[in-house]
Amino acid sequence: MNQTFGIDISEFQGDFNFRLAKEEGVRFTIIRAGYTGSDNGKSKNIDPLFEENYRRAKEIGIPVGAYWFSRATSYELGRQEAEFMYETCLRGKKFEYPIAIDVEDNKYQRKAGKKAVTEAIKGFGDYLEEKGYYFIIYASVNWFRNYIDTSQLNRFDKWVADWTNIRPRYPKGGMWQFAGGKSRDIAGVDCDKDYAYKDYPKIMLDRGLNGFLKKDEYYDIPDYDGPSLIDALKSIGVDSSFANRKLIAQTNDISDYQGTASQNTKLLNLLKAGKLKKR
Repeated sequence: MNQTFGIDISEFQGDFNFRLAKEEGVRFTIIRAGYTGSDNGKSKNIDPLFEENYRRAKEIGIPVGAYWFSRATSYELGRQEAEFMYETCLRGKKFEYPIAIDVEDNKYQRKAGKKAVTEAIKGFGDYLEEKGYYFIIYASVNWFRNYIDTSQLNRFDKWVADWTNIRPRYPKGGMWQFAGGKSRDIAGVDCDKDYAYKDYPKIMLDRGLNGFLKKDEYYDIPDYDGPSLIDALKSIGVDSSFANRKLIAQTNDISDYQGTASQNTKLLNLLKAGKLKKR
């Protein structure tokens, strides 16, 4: 199975040398956007180096994702964390890798119980998905097994922490954090190391997620050489009603579609050239 090597970092890595990390084989980085404070489990703080880490990684072409260290213990508190993260860290940026909730808090979450933590994750994930982001859950195998009702979160991707030499079988997510910050072998700095098993950059581009515009898709070129747009659409199994043609026209920058001969000819020519965008 193909795997892509990356790291995850925060302010604790200091003035990180991304250029050297790239030379050493790092192909992506997940950057801490911020964290919820331990004072009351609700105060929200941006990582002091988030903006700098994002900018510098992007400048040398290292794809990025982001994570939030959570202490949420309810659906609403999870949504509040995600909203803060979006408004202060995500909006206006592009992320080739997932946006994660980091669930490992012993002060509030562990004591709150499985149901509370699971609801917090749902709230966080629901908010991000509503905003068009690819959401992933970060937790250790121990947390996924004992402090999260993982069976209720099947629709979300998983980023599993297990600092062994074998990829964990449960839960088997799209990412694996396989080593903690115990060896100074990435740009001379202790940092966590990860493998990604999905082509996340392609997912974001194709689906138009994480700040990227959706990749255009085009109708098949018809085996039809006549002058009728309606017949050409029918020949490839596309609804040729006026209502659908109007929607197709809008997708292809014709905002005042009336079904005129010139408008239909323009759409037909695009279709025959393989350049008619799908609605």
